Amino acid sequence: MKYEDRIKPIYDWAKNEIKDILDFYIKYAYDPAGGFFGAVTRELVPQKNADRGLVLNGRLLWTFANAYGVLKDSQYLDISKHAKEYILKYFIDPVHGGAYWSVHADGTPSDEAKYPYGISFVIYGGAELARVSGDMEAAAMAREMYSALEEHAFDPINGGCFEAYSRDWSERLQGFNIKEPSLGSKALNTHLHLIESITNLTRVDPDPEIRKKTRSMIDIMTTKLLDLGRFHYKPYMTDDWQTTDYHVSYGHDIEASWLLTEAAAVYGDTELIEQCKPIAVRIASSCLEGLNPKTGGMYYEGDSSGSVDLEMSWWTQAEAVNGFFNAYLISGDDRYLKLTEDTLQYIKDYISDREGGVFREWLSRGDRSARDPSNEMRAGAWKGPYHNGRMCLKLIKLIEETRQR
Repeated sequence: MKYEDRIKPIYDWAKNEIKDILDFYIKYAYDPAGGFFGAVTRELVPQKNADRGLVLNGRLLWTFANAYGVLKDSQYLDISKHAKEYILKYFIDPVHGGAYWSVHADGTPSDEAKYPYGISFVIYGGAELARVSGDMEAAAMAREMYSALEEHAFDPINGGCFEAYSRDWSERLQGFNIKEPSLGSKALNTHLHLIESITNLTRVDPDPEIRKKTRSMIDIMTTKLLDLGRFHYKPYMTDDWQTTDYHVSYGHDIEASWLLTEAAAVYGDTELIEQCKPIAVRIASSCLEGLNPKTGGMYYEGDSSGSVDLEMSWWTQAEAVNGFFNAYLISGDDRYLKLTEDTLQYIKDYISDREGGVFREWLSRGDRSARDPSNEMRAGAWKGPYHNGRMCLKLIKLIEETRQR
């Protein structure tokens, strides 16, 4: 079958799916009084009194801004600005800088902790809105959040970023990524999202120090955090980058593979780009051990013994598509295009949730029924349009680019 015959169904599906995803958040999560409701149930009832998380709001900011850039629909730009205005008004700490982890429905802080992980999404989203629309307020917000991390959270001795802080930036020994101090002080998950956010900031801020930080994050993701024997990432590290745990997160690994090549491309050094490409393909290849042989979906986690967590998480599937398609574009190896197709089929069969013709976002877990309690929330602090929306938007953009070659 010709490339175009295989790629057209992917493109057409992504165009339809992204519209359904974005329409869902416009219809059920958008709060006309400001920001977005903190959660939406399976029965499509907005939880108007639920706390509102920084992660969800930063991801909504990025997703709608990127959707405007790709799809050129002005309503998405308006919604992205709506998200920006809410973050500026309620999440940004006017005294100590940075951003709160969560706020109550009335906008007052509910958790004043400062997590670089969460702040990274304000950088990511603010930079994206600035990139697609020239919004200088969004650019300034992104730069302000970066400066707060530079001042308080980045490690000036060993590089990288620490995990958790109180409101006044006094360091905490544990947080949601690292639940106990014995696991270390630095986490893959935080650095994964810092590389995407700082890369995006590099696109709109000419400061050479920010570009330098992008290169530093690429080095961390290719040396300090990556196990070059197995081509899996190490989840927890000490101050000086000693690993403390060897479990494997297939979703984070495959996500990191394409973020790495994107960061190198934005940094713009030809030699670095060529160095990162085979690393990305090797990581994607290592993640094949995490595939469910019966369904084609990707398991959540594994460990050094080879055993796996059989959870089929929604976001892992989205990142598998991104990672496999990136590996295909780099290598030209048809195996990775087939893996892209297989994972998309798993999403269609088990994850993308439509009942009675009504789109209900993606199920959190494809290995359980839609009525299982684990699949109750359609949207929430950890469930937004970022992974699946970004997957669709990347497919659209990359396929359009390949058609122009």
